Amino acid sequence: MKKLITIIIVVLILLGAVIFEQITINNYLNEIQDMTEELITISTGTENIQTDEIREKVATLKETWIHHEEILCIFANHKDMRDLCIEIQKLEGNIEVNQYEDFTASLRVIYHLADDYHKIMGTSWQNIF
Repeated sequence: MKKLITIIIVVLILLGAVIFEQITINNYLNEIQDMTEELITISTGTENIQTDEIREKVATLKETWIHHEEILCIFANHKDMRDLCIEIQKLEGNIEVNQYEDFTASLRVIYHLADDYHKIMGTSWQNIF
């Protein structure tokens, strides 16, 4: 009987850890996507992306990414996370040279990479077992 109770407790702990992981990943990726979507909205139709508002939003996005990157890399492949980091780094350079097309392209890549990570790291039976 003690073995059964121990097994049940271990399974519940593992299930709780998986649920925590999924909630954490979803929250972090949603935050990145929301910030990226906001930047897309703000910059749409604007030829001059060298505004204080855009610079502040990009800085906030970068800080948020730095804050969440360590946790996300625990649950995901570091190489995959590097691609997202590179695109975020490109944003500041694009602002400096006022490269609107590259800026918006990087924003769309960031959005879609985060969306793909939702699908890869999302809740599934494979992630649970």
